Amino acid sequence: MKTELTMTIHSAATSLLIKSVEAFGIQLPLNKIVLMSGVELSVVETLLIRIEADNGLVGWGEASSAPTHGGASLADMLKSFHDEIHSFLIGKNVLELSGLTYQLNRLAKNAKSTVAAVDVALFDLLGKHLGVPVHVLLGGAKRHQVPPLWLIGNSSIEKDLIEADKKWHDGYRFFKLKLGVKSLDDDIALTTAMREKFGSSLQMCSDANMGMNIEQATRYVQAVKDTGLAYLEQPLHKKDIAGTQALVKVSPIPIGLDESVTSVDDILQAAKDGVQGVSLKTLKLGGLSGVISASHICEAFGLQMNLASKMAETGIGAAALLHLSAVLPNVNWGVSPTHLYLDQDVVSHQDKPMNGFFNISSLPGLGVTVNEDVIQQHLAA
Repeated sequence: MKTELTMTIHSAATSLLIKSVEAFGIQLPLNKIVLMSGVELSVVETLLIRIEADNGLVGWGEASSAPTHGGASLADMLKSFHDEIHSFLIGKNVLELSGLTYQLNRLAKNAKSTVAAVDVALFDLLGKHLGVPVHVLLGGAKRHQVPPLWLIGNSSIEKDLIEADKKWHDGYRFFKLKLGVKSLDDDIALTTAMREKFGSSLQMCSDANMGMNIEQATRYVQAVKDTGLAYLEQPLHKKDIAGTQALVKVSPIPIGLDESVTSVDDILQAAKDGVQGVSLKTLKLGGLSGVISASHICEAFGLQMNLASKMAETGIGAAALLHLSAVLPNVNWGVSPTHLYLDQDVVSHQDKPMNGFFNISSLPGLGVTVNEDVIQQHLAA
């Protein structure tokens, strides 16, 4: 009897076969227009992956459309899924997750975002199968709560301060100011006004989304050097390496990179250039597996980390981000889940901050329940 029981447990623990894999391209409206340098967003596109195992469990993953942020367009992600990834996954053993992701990265070398969504779905599925939250599979939680970073980007300083005040009363204490939406003078004035309004308890950073030249960036960092700004993210174009190197040398404010970072090689280059931190996104680094690997490089080179979603991922992507935030060596430059900008989410219950903190889910997998009816309502044409 003991031998039979042992054999049954061993058999169940070594096999979790993929029965079906589906990809959904969806378009979701935002609950407010979001402005950033040169861009006005009211609708977002994202890829969802649904993996069902032979035992009936389902895992979900996501990668937002982000062709200018080191990712891919929705059309390209769907194409790579159907051409390169779908047939490979059928019948594979989810318990070989690391090996599957490795093979997918070799098989679909130009499809990092699609692989990223699959990687997240595999972790969700495996966590449900084993009855543990994803952060356990990623190495175990270093923290069980994280303070969120809220993005501020409106057409006027007055609107920015009103929004920041509302979020302050909701418990937010860390804000990212979107530069390039207004004039440079207004950006400087807003940064100063934020410190004056909220005092020393405020944490803030700013993000130019590649919208500045070296002269503008230099003027900005000099003008706000006494505001306690944590860092300025991606002031220059991602290809302007020489400009970034020059800015780092003269800036009294730490410089971080986002659009410039699409691989571990880019992180190594950033460290070489003297940059103090980077933004890590699952969609450009190959999912949860890729971000964990990138975080080890960051830690080795003393780089700060900002953990971010592309505007705006659903509750699936946000849950993945929060599990990562529990595990990474540091998230001192903020955690930015962006699902709360959506007018309608695909998850039944959104993760929301309580008393200024997101609690990391202890439920199996990502800890979210997906409403597939909502997905069908928002399928991209």
